[in-house]
Amino acid sequence: MTVVDVLVVGGGIVGAAAARGLAGAGLIVELIDSGTEDGIATQASGGMLAPLAESGADDPLAGLSVRARDLYRELAPALHDETGIDVGLWSEGILKVAFTEEEEDAGRSSIAWQRQQGLNTDWLPASALRQQCPGLSPAVRGAVLAPEDGALDPMALLEALLVSGTKHGLRIARNEHVQRVLIEDGRVTGVVTDKTRRAAGAVVVAAGSWSRRIEGLPRPLSVEPVRGQMLAFDWPDGEPRAIVYSGRGYVLWRGAEAVAGSTMEHVGFDASVTDEGVEQVGEIAGRLYPALAGAPIRRRWAGLRPATPDGRPIIGPDPEIPGLWYATGHGRNGILLAGITGEILANLFTENTLEFDLSLLAPSRFWQD
Repeated sequence: MTVVDVLVVGGGIVGAAAARGLAGAGLIVELIDSGTEDGIATQASGGMLAPLAESGADDPLAGLSVRARDLYRELAPALHDETGIDVGLWSEGILKVAFTEEEEDAGRSSIAWQRQQGLNTDWLPASALRQQCPGLSPAVRGAVLAPEDGALDPMALLEALLVSGTKHGLRIARNEHVQRVLIEDGRVTGVVTDKTRRAAGAVVVAAGSWSRRIEGLPRPLSVEPVRGQMLAFDWPDGEPRAIVYSGRGYVLWRGAEAVAGSTMEHVGFDASVTDEGVEQVGEIAGRLYPALAGAPIRRRWAGLRPATPDGRPIIGPDPEIPGLWYATGHGRNGILLAGITGEILANLFTENTLEFDLSLLAPSRFWQD
């Protein structure tokens, strides 16, 4: 039985980023990708990089999220040079619109706080917003502009991370389900899959919403699936490309499509697209862009985001079992935080110094007796 340094369980965007980061640090890494579950979050993601559009003064991860966004300015061209894959990085800003006086006040307050932190946001009044996005609803009062936020193509990023990882020696086992983590004499020794037993010096659990279903963990993981349903329409004729976000959902330009989302539903592992979800997302799209109200739907799909009780991911070593690591529970921010998660794990495994406190992400925060 071949022993690798690290087995990464999960072939989504976080698992791929973790595996690439560890392989790039010189470790012998194998990624186990089941590749068959309906609702895998990466395939259903909008791909937004929106730390400022979505964060506020009460967000303890705001600084980490901004750094995660900025990392893609280096990572995207590096991946292109290495693999030839364009991950579709969009860095032209995100608009968070206000429909009510209360939303406008909240937006202006967020700008004041972000500027105090040295972050770049601005308020666009309705007149300026109409020039930039003439097709937006006339009910919009204005918008917070986060000019450095953006988006990318999640599936292109996933492919690029995996191709890059293989160039650093990453092995990939596809269509294989991890059933159990093996722990012997108080430490990890590998995993059991539906096909074989695999030995490793360490195991990283990065299986998204399915992380909790893996047997053999010392305690249940506080990760639950949250369904998000999404739609794609034709992008409105003549409308400048944009990413527009509101408190209820978003519409983003991607090629010829207007991608709209998303619901937040606690329905277990049901990745179905429902009439109610289609209606809700369609209403969001039409509220932002009236041209999309009742427009033909090109595609409809759903994904299961791995959510934690406090909305923060679980990243780091198990507090009790040597060799057991976690990179899961990224919720709505899997794409945003994927790249930096790979960087964090590579630093932790090689004992390099980290520039930020990871205690907010520690697995043990849910395990206080």
